[in-house]
Amino acid sequence: MPKSIADWVPELLPYCHSAYANPSVLYYGQYSIMSQEGPQQGDPLGLLLFCNTIHPLLESLGSVLRLGYMDDVTLGGSQGTVAKDVQTVMDVAMLAATWA
Repeated sequence: MPKSIADWVPELLPYCHSAYANPSVLYYGQYSIMSQEGPQQGDPLGLLLFCNTIHPLLESLGSVLRLGYMDDVTLGGSQGTVAKDVQTVMDVAMLAATWA
């Protein structure tokens, strides 16, 4: 996410760094856990950060129809192209999971 912000919305980089560079504490009753990855649900910038990060992936796909709304992606086109794009999205997701 920091790289995509630096590439596309560099004006937000100082704010995002100050907001997300260090873990924050999440409280649930008597329990507390450290939030150490990305924005949390309800974060006003969370959707922008996610969409900004996934946008280059959507642009790289070959399907004629490429729609992304939040974390929902719709693809349309020839069966072979859509199948290839779905595999690409799955590969990128698996690679991202290994970074986490």
